Amino acid sequence: FDPQPNELIIKFRINGNLEEYTKAPENVKANIITRIKILANMNITEALIPQIGAINFDIDGKSTNMRVSTLPVSDGEKIVIHISNYAKNIKSISKIGFTPEDISKIKKLIKEPQGIILVTGTASSGKTTTMYALLKELNNKSINIISIEDPIKMKIDGINQVQIAPEKGLTYKSILKNILLQDPNIVCINELVDDETTRSAIRTSVSGRLVLSTMHTKNAYTTVETLLNMDVENYLLGSNLLGIISQRLVKKLCPNCREKKKASDYEKKVIKYILNKDVEELYYPKGCSECQNGYVDQIPVIEVITIDDELRSAISNNKNHELIRSIIYANNNSILKDAFEKALSGETSFNEVIRITDVKIDFTKDEENIRNFILGNEKEGLEPNTNEEIKKKTLEPNEEQIKKALSSLEEISKEEINTKDNIKEDNDDKENNDDNKENNNSKEEKIKEKNQEENNEKTEEEKEDKNNKKEVKETTEDKNENTEDKEDTENTTKDKTEENEESKIQIVITEEENNNNNNNNEDSILNDDDDENDFNYNESYSIF
Repeated sequence: FDPQPNELIIKFRINGNLEEYTKAPENVKANIITRIKILANMNITEALIPQIGAINFDIDGKSTNMRVSTLPVSDGEKIVIHISNYAKNIKSISKIGFTPEDISKIKKLIKEPQGIILVTGTASSGKTTTMYALLKELNNKSINIISIEDPIKMKIDGINQVQIAPEKGLTYKSILKNILLQDPNIVCINELVDDETTRSAIRTSVSGRLVLSTMHTKNAYTTVETLLNMDVENYLLGSNLLGIISQRLVKKLCPNCREKKKASDYEKKVIKYILNKDVEELYYPKGCSECQNGYVDQIPVIEVITIDDELRSAISNNKNHELIRSIIYANNNSILKDAFEKALSGETSFNEVIRITDVKIDFTKDEENIRNFILGNEKEGLEPNTNEEIKKKTLEPNEEQIKKALSSLEEISKEEINTKDNIKEDNDDKENNDDNKENNNSKEEKIKEKNQEENNEKTEEEKEDKNNKKEVKETTEDKNENTEDKEDTENTTKDKTEENEESKIQIVITEEENNNNNNNNEDSILNDDDDENDFNYNESYSIF
């Protein structure tokens, strides 16, 4: 219900397409909005905040659920009603649209006593229908199943369903914290909404329970990539993740009016690349009274991925994401392969498969040629693509990658050579600097030695001068003593002369002897000086 200034436009979404059904005039617009809010148990006096409600009723004994959402917009309140008839749509997994191979994989997965199985896809891709089908397959009297939902879309007998109510303290965290005390065999979580809920789910599986949940991702690879980017221990994720069921919805061709025509060259090349099959004809929509423009209802296109030891190890060790992608699709069919197989069988059309294709996610960087081709940038020579080739492209380098690698090696080699040359030049400069430093050091040492020698010579000379002065002083003192002795002798002689003139001869003899003694003393002094000079010379020589 889209409010406009003068009317209320009512639309229906049929098989994924939104179509205008009718228009309500301005005078009944407010009445229609108010009546819907009353039926959904909403506050009719509050029109400025979003509200959520539900309308439940039975038609011919079958339960029908209508989820109601309001949103204030500039021209009033916009209302969307999601009509769900799960009692009609919930079927066994063999009737949902799985291939026999996928059914075998799923039955093997749900028999595991513990671990996590994820059902993934975009909004309105049929995840809830698949989840209820799995619960229906598992439900029996000998198993305790607890399902945490927001909201509960369909009541299933034999399953304990818990409605999330944050305002009352009933959150994913609080329920998962206490759920193990209820001794469940299987725990179903409506959605892994955040890192905390994901960690709680993984720890629940570690305790020996089988956990089922959903995620909003487009394929199995983006699911693993998202989980690896979450705040979750990789080793727990790798050891407990059992499998991923990823799906999208395509329109189903009306079996009454579909027609077979010759396929175009574009369609042939794309199918040849994806399936490695040659086709001449495909089914196309026509339109009749039993369908809407050639389509009736919707069917899922699915990929079922089981986690083997190689993939488990890659996830636990957080390997390169392209390597993880190649391992995932090496032994498993992708969504696109399932979709094109259903186009060949007439269940859907080629255009529907192209519509749900996301070229950025469904193809690797090495598959740029098919990306451009699907987008309309035609390139000749598209080669078929198989699982082995996908793995080979990822694990084995192509010619372009080899050229890039060789070019990189050449650049690295050049850089290494330049680096070595620079290192050699630096070493040569360092050696030259060391040599110069050594020469400077040797010169400094020589200068230092020379200065030391000069200082030693100077010291010796000062020492010699000091010694000479000392000797001269001693000699002078000796002379003074001799002079004093001489004066004393003369005085004595004079006294004796006065006393006895006869002793003159003796006095004269005494004077002569004294003179001789003086001469001898002088000679001895000179000899002492010579000896001292010889000692100093020898001492100086030893120092040098």
